[in-house]
Amino acid sequence: MTGSAAGITYNYSSQICYKTNGKNTDRSSFSDKVKCKEGEKVKQESQRGTVMADYYARKPQYKATQEKRVESGYSVLSLAGISAEDMEEMSMDEFREKISEVIGSIPHHPSRPYDEETVLISGEGWESMKKDPDYAAWVVGLLKEDRSVNNPFTAMGDKGAFIVQHFGAAPDDYHGVGFSKIYGGTAAGARSMYNAECGKGGITTRAPQADFEPPEDYDLWEERRKKKRRKQKELLDEELQAKYLQRKYLNFLNQKKYFDNKALQGSGSVEDIIGARRRANMMKPTPSGGAASYEALFMTME
Repeated sequence: MTGSAAGITYNYSSQICYKTNGKNTDRSSFSDKVKCKEGEKVKQESQRGTVMADYYARKPQYKATQEKRVESGYSVLSLAGISAEDMEEMSMDEFREKISEVIGSIPHHPSRPYDEETVLISGEGWESMKKDPDYAAWVVGLLKEDRSVNNPFTAMGDKGAFIVQHFGAAPDDYHGVGFSKIYGGTAAGARSMYNAECGKGGITTRAPQADFEPPEDYDLWEERRKKKRRKQKELLDEELQAKYLQRKYLNFLNQKKYFDNKALQGSGSVEDIIGARRRANMMKPTPSGGAASYEALFMTME
């Protein structure tokens, strides 16, 4: 596309470069054609870098960092087959279409599988990007950098984020908004905020699993209440289990005491009877013994 478009422009300007005055047509000489063509080229090149150059003049302390961002953006554009010259030669509609495709194709970091992002570029922003390809590359480079950031909370159950990026006529006009997909406690509430922030006409990008988290009816507070109820049930189950084991152990001691007394009835020895009862009393459980000792005893018995 790029080569053919450039070829057509060259052929057209080399064959037809004339001025019209009413019905009379004054065709230029060859030297005039060359001057005309060179003038157009100088005019185009004079626009390149002006937006970023003005920004560097205002904030020279950021120049080195932002130049790296511009370079990163050009690498993304290059993979899409778009050069600075291509952007200058495109019509505005074609330029917006191609840049939107590039922005939409920039992937998210694997640790951010649920993110949803919308990029909003003002009319002045599109004009500046078209005029200065370096600024267009800066926008692309910033988005690439932002989507490459690792999310350390995914392993802890993070539900992803809604992100809205705003670009204006210059880098100074940039600002971004980001918040959890369950911000405010509910998935429905967070999405409503996101839709309101996005408005219309943005470039929307969704990570591969954006539809899976969170569920549409997700309610953080209800989830916490459910978790609390589960924990209470677990504690109650543990308490009931401990009481059950304690009762079982007491029944065992009572049965042992009964049979020991019955076995001693035939001996007629008072000392033996008193000693057996004393041993039985020593085996009574104490509160500090806990359920673990009861359970261990019955595991060995059974």
